[in-house]
Amino acid sequence: MTERRPLVEQVCGELRQGGAVAVVGPTGFGKSAVLDAVCTQWQAAGDPVVRLSSAPADADVAYAPLVDLFTACPAEVSGELSDHQRRAIDWVLRRVTGPEPDTTTLRVTVLSCLQTWGRRARPLLAADEVHWWGPASLDVFGFAARRIRGSVSLLAALRPDGPSPHDVLGGGAVEIGIPTLGPEESAAVARSLGIPLRTAGRIHTATGGNPRLVSDIAAGLARAGTPATALDTRPLAPFARKAIRARLADLAEPVRRVLVLAALAADPSVATVRRAGGPTADAALTAAEAAGLVRVVDGAVAFPAPVVREGVVAEAGDEAVRRAHHVLAGASAGPADRAWHEASAWAAAEIPPALVEALAGAAAGARERGDRVRAAELGLLAGERAGGARPDLLVAAARDAEAAGRFDLAWTALERIGRTRAGPAARARARIAVIDAAGRGAALLEGVAARALVDAGAGDEPALVSAAHLRLAWSAHLKRGFCAEALAHARSAVEWAERAGDPAARAAAMTLTARIEQGRGAVEHTATLRLALAPGAANTPGAAGAAPRVTADPRRAAACFALLDDRTAEAGRLFDELRPVVAGSGGPADLLWLLDGSVQVHAAGGEGRAAREEAGRLLDLARTLGASPGPPWYAAATAELAGGELEQALAYAELGLAASEEEADMLVAAQCLHLSGLTRLLLRDTVGALADLLRVRDLVRELAIADPAVIRYDADLAEALVAAGDPAAGARQVAGARRRAEELGRRGVLASLDRAEALCRTADSQFGPAEELLLRALDTFDHLGYPLERGRVLLAHSAVERRRRRPARARELQAAAEAVFRAAGAPLWGPARSERAGAPSWLAGLTDAEKRIAELVADGYGNRDIAAARYVSVKTVEAVLTRIYRKLGVRSRVQLVALARKDERRPDR
Repeated sequence: MTERRPLVEQVCGELRQGGAVAVVGPTGFGKSAVLDAVCTQWQAAGDPVVRLSSAPADADVAYAPLVDLFTACPAEVSGELSDHQRRAIDWVLRRVTGPEPDTTTLRVTVLSCLQTWGRRARPLLAADEVHWWGPASLDVFGFAARRIRGSVSLLAALRPDGPSPHDVLGGGAVEIGIPTLGPEESAAVARSLGIPLRTAGRIHTATGGNPRLVSDIAAGLARAGTPATALDTRPLAPFARKAIRARLADLAEPVRRVLVLAALAADPSVATVRRAGGPTADAALTAAEAAGLVRVVDGAVAFPAPVVREGVVAEAGDEAVRRAHHVLAGASAGPADRAWHEASAWAAAEIPPALVEALAGAAAGARERGDRVRAAELGLLAGERAGGARPDLLVAAARDAEAAGRFDLAWTALERIGRTRAGPAARARARIAVIDAAGRGAALLEGVAARALVDAGAGDEPALVSAAHLRLAWSAHLKRGFCAEALAHARSAVEWAERAGDPAARAAAMTLTARIEQGRGAVEHTATLRLALAPGAANTPGAAGAAPRVTADPRRAAACFALLDDRTAEAGRLFDELRPVVAGSGGPADLLWLLDGSVQVHAAGGEGRAAREEAGRLLDLARTLGASPGPPWYAAATAELAGGELEQALAYAELGLAASEEEADMLVAAQCLHLSGLTRLLLRDTVGALADLLRVRDLVRELAIADPAVIRYDADLAEALVAAGDPAAGARQVAGARRRAEELGRRGVLASLDRAEALCRTADSQFGPAEELLLRALDTFDHLGYPLERGRVLLAHSAVERRRRRPARARELQAAAEAVFRAAGAPLWGPARSERAGAPSWLAGLTDAEKRIAELVADGYGNRDIAAARYVSVKTVEAVLTRIYRKLGVRSRVQLVALARKDERRPDR
């Protein structure tokens, strides 16, 4: 219940204040779990709890919930009731036989019992599964509930289609809806069971965040044995069947039959379901909607989550599914849908060849419309029903799946090709599609890429060999310690593309070569990219599937290089030029890349709100596709730094790091680790920041990244070292990075290093050189159009001026910096204060508030300045200073400053 803790606290707070709370949510949303947590807290406070539980079998039992109430009622409470009321209690508990007490007697008995108990304690009545209560129970309980507010607290878990809160708890009850789990909450549940984050994203999308389904599927996967790889393609519905079976059990057979039709329909419109389901279809849909299993929206039947639809099909059984497809074939209006249902109703050995051709044609039509998911599904069915005679259909399905970003469908196609007599070229193409569909998870598929190279060589197609080398290069590029191998494969890809005479494959291979060369700090990468972009070089992959579109398209690489070169405006223009291309002929993977680049451009330009909006779209799309979650989490962290909250930025960076490590994508892992370290630095967690940034340094070395613009961590590591009390180490870090940045002309990196070096010099009281460095950095960031970096320099300059005892100038610079960050909607990127290997000893014995005021005094602030900075009155500052003087054994401000200066000059500091 960790992910529901705020909800539990809200319910408890409302119960203490108002006395009656209804927790409302569909089946599977965790209402019972919330009740359990609230009851646990209530009992921990020493107050009694009575759980009123029911089950389907209790629906016909008169006054079933009163049994729980009267059983728990203390003897001293029932002893104060009248004989007539005690006999009513005995009758409910079946201690006596005889005629049923009249309703009025039972109403008054329950009311008297609760009033008497409420005078002795503050009991909580927690009613669960109220939809199984009979009318008589609701009547008696509701009568008492309307009259005991204030002495007894009432809590009920209700379904939207069940009794109303007013009927159960009386008027004025607080109604709290249970929301679905958010993506991060679903990820927390899955990660607690050892489920990889990519799979956690699949679970969230498949369940729509339904808490029960998320928990069931994650637990089921964990019990089944989580695979070592994050590229898990197992179907999720089998792990949710128990919950779905329970929801179906109470439905009549005609309702279940119509549900199966709706779940299988290629066109799940109400009209189609009516044609297939007959005259009872509308009533069945109404019943299914009341049970929360479907929604009828704008003439279409929609399931609350994909896994519910899949579970309905799984529960129906093979024979019922075939019958439903047969019925739907007759009810379908379009030829493509009809072919789908007819093929699904036939066994593979019996299907007419003409139907296979009809499916292939339907797949081609879906491909032309840009619906690559549907094209992949149709192609898979056609290839399967062809009985292995048409591997070309499966290859096309694999490529459609890759274009749609659906690794699971691409992998299914590859597995089915393995059961056919497909030639080596077909197998190579399918393997390449699988690698591309894996996105950043390609590093986990090095074996698949190696087999693709073997197949491509046997197929005697040079362009295909080039494509296989390119995938091996990309896989190696993502891992630590394989930089030389990545470059060798990339150059081999260029050579084989030239043999094939394929300009698209050559351009793609040269683009990746340039990227690898650039990361190694090789200046020739510019010439390599220029050749890739030369007139005549194709901008899209060749027929062999020469290149992963996102990683190797030269025009896209040009946009990425513009960002690295601090040409943000040019990068934004290139992204804008590519938007129509992606919208017209690109797939979801192309859109992922475009959104990611857009986040980086907006964040660099100080457009925090736009960056966060694009990051939200990116995260949603990545989850929908089941794509690699590392880069989207990294982009989200970047956006939060530019226009959100530091704590949220840190959470996103940590998720991105975990996801990237699971996929062996050490390049993005290092980027996320850098953002984590930077955010911790801004949050004044110097120890955590230093640990993260030192890990980044190790990863950068292992990845053989020589260009400091790839991961711009050097200045932040230097600042963390200064804050930790080691300015000399910070200066060495700056000097080493400066040499590389000057060789490559990295202006933005050099400006950041100027800021960091200024902090190093300030720590050694070299204020003049520090100010010169900061002014130079400010000028550079002004020219580059990096407002947040400019604000960060202003904050650092303000810190320098405080050290120089120039509070007025420090305040002026601080105000200017705050204006910059306020305009961007970004959190303040304040420099970390030096810890000098620990808290200054002269502050020992002071409270946190006293330490902050003492530090401001030592920095030269007057009492009015301190009062303004701390949002307190001058008299409060004077009173605190009096306590500080007494604790530190000094008598004046002058003596306090002298004590601070003496501490700074200690040799161990």
